[in-house]
Amino acid sequence: MSELSPQSFDLLARFLKRESGIVLKPEKSYSLRSKLRPLAREWGYDGLNDLVAHVHRERHNPEVVEAILNALTIKETSFFRDGRPFEVLQSHVLPALAERRGGRDLKLWSAACSTGQEAISLAINLRESLSPDQADQCMVVGTDVSQKAISRAKSAVYSELEMQRGLPPDLRRRYFEPVEGGYRPVAEIRNMIRYRTMNVLEADFPLSRFDLVLCRNVLIYFDEEGRRKALDTVHQRLTAGGYLFTGAGEDAQRMDNRFERDRIDGVQCFRKGREA
Repeated sequence: MSELSPQSFDLLARFLKRESGIVLKPEKSYSLRSKLRPLAREWGYDGLNDLVAHVHRERHNPEVVEAILNALTIKETSFFRDGRPFEVLQSHVLPALAERRGGRDLKLWSAACSTGQEAISLAINLRESLSPDQADQCMVVGTDVSQKAISRAKSAVYSELEMQRGLPPDLRRRYFEPVEGGYRPVAEIRNMIRYRTMNVLEADFPLSRFDLVLCRNVLIYFDEEGRRKALDTVHQRLTAGGYLFTGAGEDAQRMDNRFERDRIDGVQCFRKGREA
């Protein structure tokens, strides 16, 4: 299969930036080619340049847009990814938020949730840190630009290999059940989560305000304008005093000074000022 020409790379980069806000860098061309080759074969193209030409011609076709975004944006994920943030959420942040809310329901948003493991991890954190009655009233919303990823998240069935990635045995026993094709969260976890296809850059969507947003390892894929839009979306949807957790190298306060930097038990996070 032929290589991707610089002209085709530029066309695809503009397409991806327009549709998702993600900025393709030339050093990622090898990874890009590996993701596109299965789609090129599926659509009957001998070369990647022919595939990109088709995408450019059909760039307003929703099915083509969906297919190329699915091919390019599905990311690796796991339960309780990176560990420490979830420990801090369970031991400090969620109990503090529940106390501040006076027993009312908490709403958490997993932005760029991929195939659902992060949203499930948040739901388990809620079950582990709050009383059953409190947790029953809480909601986790998982969003991702990829319809394919959201469809997998909604199916909520995970393979043995996926179950072994980041999920402690005791939590697996308590919160998952065997089903055909693998394992799924028990009903008390599934009922807490809502999924929808959405781009984090969208400033207006019909979801209520959130007490906590996880937007981890997302901002690094945007340019300055994209990061500003994403953080503006998050700021609009956070309650006053609400928490934002980003990836380790993503400094939301430096990108948007409306956020206040915090550090809890060694983990960096950010808060929306109460006066906002």
